[in-house]
Amino acid sequence: MNSKTFILALSLLFTALAQASTCNKVAAEKKQLMCLQVSVHSHTDKALSGMVVYLEPLDGQVLTKNTNTLTIAQHNKSFEPYLSVSQINQQVNFENQDDITHHIYSAGSDNKFSFKIRAGKTSANLLFEKPGEIAMGCNIHDWMSGYLLLLNTPYFAKTNAQGFADFAVSEQGSYRVVVWHPQMQAANNRMVLTKQLTSNDKVSFTLDKAMQAIPKQESDDDFDFLSDY
Repeated sequence: MNSKTFILALSLLFTALAQASTCNKVAAEKKQLMCLQVSVHSHTDKALSGMVVYLEPLDGQVLTKNTNTLTIAQHNKSFEPYLSVSQINQQVNFENQDDITHHIYSAGSDNKFSFKIRAGKTSANLLFEKPGEIAMGCNIHDWMSGYLLLLNTPYFAKTNAQGFADFAVSEQGSYRVVVWHPQMQAANNRMVLTKQLTSNDKVSFTLDKAMQAIPKQESDDDFDFLSDY
């Protein structure tokens, strides 16, 4: 092992130890029983950020309700963030931060919707009752695309810059651990394993294939003839 490889390995070890310490601290602060740390890496073993990770209880564990409001902005004629996650029956706001109208829609799931949202206006109190993937678009600006993943679990997160997602879990038992991203080249865009949790633990995922590129969120034509739609 050369010096550069050794330094890199040492750096990764320190990062993992620091992340594990943070995970345990979060669990203690929330007075939860244990911490599960999930790491996600590419097929070339690089840490992947922005990957959705969620836990599905399999032994009848009690699910709490997420009361936070999720905001999906339309900014610079794109969805921000491109990828959002929500628990079912959690309030979702679509906030237009542009100075033009958008016509937001989703047509390919059980959670269909379509509405215009004027500049600076917010369409609030949207509640989705069914879990699933929502592919979103804009009828005016057809290059806009985004995703909302609806889950029947409060245990979800996106991986950080180091590829980690931490979960403070209150009940022991069996959990399905899922990694999902619409650009993941895998069956149903996800990887899945089952984990029996009885104490602090960690799991890791390594993708089999490269991620597909996120579609370019801009028009090839500077002339926006539908801006006043």
